[in-house]
Formats: sequence, C-alpha cells, structure tokens
Amino acid sequence: MLRLRFLNKWIIIIVVSLLAFIGYFYYYVTSNMAIDFSLNNWDGETVSMHDLRGKVVVLTFSFAYCSVRCPVITVRLSSLDDVMNAPEDVLYLHVSVDPEMDTHERRRKYFSLYRLDVVKDNRWMFISGQKEELSKLWKFYNIDIEKVESEWIPEGYYMEYTPKVVIIDKKGLIKHEVDFFFLEDEIAKKIEGIT
Repeated sequence: MLRLRFLNKWIIIIVVSLLAFIGYFYYYVTSNMAIDFSLNNWDGETVSMHDLRGKVVVLTFSFAYCSVRCPVITVRLSSLDDVMNAPEDVLYLHVSVDPEMDTHERRRKYFSLYRLDVVKDNRWMFISGQKEELSKLWKFYNIDIEKVESEWIPEGYYMEYTPKVVIIDKKGLIKHEVDFFFLEDEIAKKIEGIT
C-alpha cells in the first residue's frame, strides 16, 4: 500500500512536470512565431511567411521614395550580405509602410538605386498590398507610422515610422530584433548562430 502511494506520487510529479514542459514549449513557440501574411512582391508574385520557411528572413520596414532611414538600412543590409558572402538561405524582406505610393515599379526601382539586381538575386524582396493586411504586420512588430505632409518633396509627404530589423529563423521563429544602428558583424554572428 505504501509502495503504491509512493508510485502514485511519482507518476503525478512526472505528469505535472511533463505538462508544464509542454505548456512552456507551446508558449515559447507561439509567442515567438512570426505572423503570417499574404502580400505582393515588387514583381507581383504573392509572398507569405509560410512560403519563406526554410530561409532565414531579415525583415525590415521601408517605403520606395524614402530618402533618410531606408537607404541607410538597405545599404547596411547589403553590407551585411557582403560580410556573410551572400548566403543562399538568407532572404531580405522589406515591408512597405506606404502601400498607396509603393507601386510594383517603384519597389523594383528602389533596389536598383543600391545596385541590387533583384531579378538575378531573388533574395531581396519588397512586399506591399492592402493596408488592412499590412497593418497586421505593423501592429505585430510594433511599427508606429505617421504620414507627414511636406512641400519639400515631390510626393507631398513622407512616412515617419519605427525603424526596426527583425531576424526570423528557418522555422519562422523570431530570434532577434534590432534598431537600425546595428553593426553588420554582430548581426552576421546572430544569423550564423541560427542557420
């Protein structure tokens, strides 16, 4: 009888521990999972987060006529790619913060300003789409966006937004978030640590 009680206690401890581990693992995976989306790349092809599984995704936010933050981030990501010797399993994903102005043609031309041949190197994407779909990503990644009127630029306004770079592993888990003051060598080490 005493032995049976002792055995029941161990079974309960093991079951409770196993349930706690499963609960923690489920929480960890679901709380760090990148949000899925269905948006269009600069070439009109539909892209989803699910489609990008199997690649490390370096995600950032941008707009095609941006003249301050976006060029800095894009040049630094290009430099990062050079530091890592252009790995085939790393993809650079720009998410539009201005779907109204970010047409397919403008998004394609954006990369040519930085001598990135996105036709030959399909690791560089610039997605946009309906504001409702984009706003899910903006909210999920805590990107604040404000349209600022300006008579000094041809578009009549620019977008003020939270600069951020998010590194997502091959399983779709968010591994790192940094602002745009990142050091290429540090980010390269982080990416190499998850590939």
